[in-house]
Amino acid sequence: MNRFQTSCAVVGLLAAIVSSGCGHQEAHAEEPEPRFEATSVVRQNTEVVREYVAQIRASQHIEVRALERGYLQDILIDEGQHVTRGTRLFQITPVFFRAEVDLASAERRAAEIEYQNTRMLREGNVVSQNELALAEAGLARRSAQQQLAQAHLRFASLDAPFDGIVGRLMVRKGSLVEEGEVLTVLSDNDEMWVYFNV
Repeated sequence: MNRFQTSCAVVGLLAAIVSSGCGHQEAHAEEPEPRFEATSVVRQNTEVVREYVAQIRASQHIEVRALERGYLQDILIDEGQHVTRGTRLFQITPVFFRAEVDLASAERRAAEIEYQNTRMLREGNVVSQNELALAEAGLARRSAQQQLAQAHLRFASLDAPFDGIVGRLMVRKGSLVEEGEVLTVLSDNDEMWVYFNV
């Protein structure tokens, strides 16, 4: 190939490139300009509604459990009843617990008499200081046993710890209940909590 042919080929190639570029611009020129509608901004409240699966619970909800083993002597409430704090709910037969209190009281009185006698003997140097200390420890032990027996007697009566609504009764009058057995539930529905995952 000579120089002339090379020059013609280059000029032809340039002409093809330029003509294709001009055709592209003409195609763009034929497209209409996009039109947009303008509007004023309107201020208004928008309510967004979302649905969730949730659990609704009372702010206070407890299981009322027997604190002592025994026969259920009285059920003093009904299912669905509104009770106030301190209302007696259940009474477990207190006969055994009263007998424990009486026994513990008698043993405490005997220990107190023994302590007083030992103290008087110690003042006369008839007994040693150790014997007086043992009598004093015996009195303290009997006093603690009396307090424990009184606590057992108190636990035979179950009272409402707060205002609320009684749930389903799990036992009936005359049933033998075990320590820790669920008797009913108590819920304070004045304030409710809703639990859900977000």
